[in-house]
Amino acid sequence: DRLIIAVSETYDIVVTIPADKTAYEFLATPEDRTKSTSLYIGSGIKQLVAPLPKLKYFEGMKMMNGMMKMNGDLDDMGMSMSLNKMDMNVVMYPEITGETKPKTNTKMEGMKMDAEQYNANALSDITTLNYAMLKSPIKTTLPENAPVKELKFELTGNMNRYVWSLDNKVVSEADKILIKKGENVRIVLHNNSMMRHPMHLHGHDFRVLNGQGEFAPLKNVIDIMPMETDTLEFNANVDGDWFFHCHILYHMMSGMGRVFTYENQPANPEIPNPKLAQRKLFADDRKFHFMAENDFATNGNDGEAMYQSTRWSIGTEWRLGYNDMHGYETETHIGRYIGKMQWLMPFIGFDWRYRRMGEDMQERNLFGQNNTKDKRAVVSLGVNYTLPMLIVAQAEVFTDGKVRLQFERKDIPVSKRLRMSLMWNTDKEYMAGLRYIITRWGSLSSHYDSDMGFGAGFILNY
Repeated sequence: DRLIIAVSETYDIVVTIPADKTAYEFLATPEDRTKSTSLYIGSGIKQLVAPLPKLKYFEGMKMMNGMMKMNGDLDDMGMSMSLNKMDMNVVMYPEITGETKPKTNTKMEGMKMDAEQYNANALSDITTLNYAMLKSPIKTTLPENAPVKELKFELTGNMNRYVWSLDNKVVSEADKILIKKGENVRIVLHNNSMMRHPMHLHGHDFRVLNGQGEFAPLKNVIDIMPMETDTLEFNANVDGDWFFHCHILYHMMSGMGRVFTYENQPANPEIPNPKLAQRKLFADDRKFHFMAENDFATNGNDGEAMYQSTRWSIGTEWRLGYNDMHGYETETHIGRYIGKMQWLMPFIGFDWRYRRMGEDMQERNLFGQNNTKDKRAVVSLGVNYTLPMLIVAQAEVFTDGKVRLQFERKDIPVSKRLRMSLMWNTDKEYMAGLRYIITRWGSLSSHYDSDMGFGAGFILNY
C-alpha cells in the first residue's frame, strides 16, 4: 500500500506484528524522492520494499500546463474531484504508470476525459490510500438543531511569483471571519492552483465529508490536490481567534490563510495588546524581498535589482559601458501587480541614458520618432503584461512624447543548467544571451547587445 502524507498531517496506524523470523520494511520517502528512511517491523529475515523511482517531473508539468485555461484557471474537464481519489499528477509516478509515458491526450478541448486515467488504484496493483477510505470508529455527527454557517474559499496562487492566497486575498487584506459559538460551520474549499495545499485549522477538529455519513473521520489537516473540491465541518465551541492556513511554510508566510474569531468573546488575557499582535501577524505577507544580479562582462556591466512584495514591485536595470560610445543607462519602474494571476502591472518609471555616437548620427525608432538615447532623462507611464510562454510585453509612454514597445523573455530553460534570454523593442534595440549556472549565486555568461556588441563574463546574483 502507498499513503501520501501531507506536511503536518498525522495518522495513527495499527500494525500487526508478522510471524516469527520475518521483518517487514516500512518505507518513508519524501515527495521529491531524494532520500528515504525505513523501519523494520518484526525480527528475522528482512522483506525489503523496492525503493520508489525518480519522479517524471516534466510529465507532470506538461499535464498540468495542458489543463490550464487562458485566464490561468484550471480546467477540471467536467470531473468531480475530491478526497485525493484522483491525482492529476499521477503521470509523475513510475511505480503507478510504469517507466514509459502513458498515452494520454493533453489537449482535451471539448472532451470529457476518462477519470480512471487519473485514478492510481485503477492503474496499478499498488493501493494508494485516500480520504474516502477513512472511517471514524465512533459517530462524529454535529448538533442537529444548530444553525449552519457555510463558507466557500478558492485556493489561489501564482507559481511564477510564488504568491499564495485565498480568494486572491492574503491574510492582511482580508477581514476576520466572525462565527458564533454553538453554530455549525461548513467550509467548502476548491483548489484552483497547481500545487496541493494541506489546510490546517487551529483549535478544532473538523469532520471530512467523505461519504461515511455519521462516521465521517475527524481531522485538523486536509490535503487538497489541484482542482479538488472538499467539504469539512465543525461545531463552533471553543472561544478564541483561530488561524486557518496552508501548512506549507512558504505558503503560510506569503498570506494563504484566514483568522476565525468568535463574536462577543471576552478579551484574551494572554494578548494584552491585540493591535500589536495583529500587526505582527500581518507583517509576514507584507514583507518586501530583495534580489540583485550583475553581469561583469567584457563589454560592460549589465544588471538589475528588485524589491518586491505580494503586490508591489520596485525594480531598476542598468547597462554601464566602458566608453562613451557604449554609454550608460538605467531604467527604474515602480508598479503594482493586478489580478489573480498577476499578469498585469501598471507602473511609473524613470529612464536616464547617456551615449556619444557622433554629432552627425541620427536614429529613429520604429514609429519614426527621433531617438534620444544619446541623452535622455525622462519620466514614463507604462504597463507590463505577461503573455503566453512567459513573454513580458511592455508598453511605455515618456514625458517627451516618445513611445516604446518591448518584448522580453528571461531564463528560458535550454537544459538543466543552461538558460537563454531574448529582448527586442521598437527603439530597434535587441539582445540575446546565454548563461550557464555553476552555483545558486554564480553563472558563466555570454550575450550580444545591439548597443554594446558581444560580451562574455560572470554573473553574480543574490
